Amino acid sequence: MKIIELDDDGYPTEESLDELLEVLNGKDIDLAHESFFDAITGKYAITGPTTVDVRGEPTEVLQFHTEGWSGNEAIISILKQYRLWDLLLERMDSGGHYYFKSQKMK
Repeated sequence: MKIIELDDDGYPTEESLDELLEVLNGKDIDLAHESFFDAITGKYAITGPTTVDVRGEPTEVLQFHTEGWSGNEAIISILKQYRLWDLLLERMDSGGHYYFKSQKMK
């Protein structure tokens, strides 16, 4: 389920960001979780699996780099409001570099 729609200039639409926030805060945790992972694996950022050091251990993660682009910053701003953000985030580096658990939590 892809919630984030891009406008003619390639930016996430306000409507789709509002919908993502609504889904993330909704009662359907499976849908919220799926939507979160869809957002961090979209085509609008450098994304994908990688291995990074997390608390001294090489860890497989999904990466999301905003590249300083305001569209990606808007997506991250919404995702930070997800109630499971702290559980999914493995590492965050300055400059808009985010690393999340590599698979959905059960």
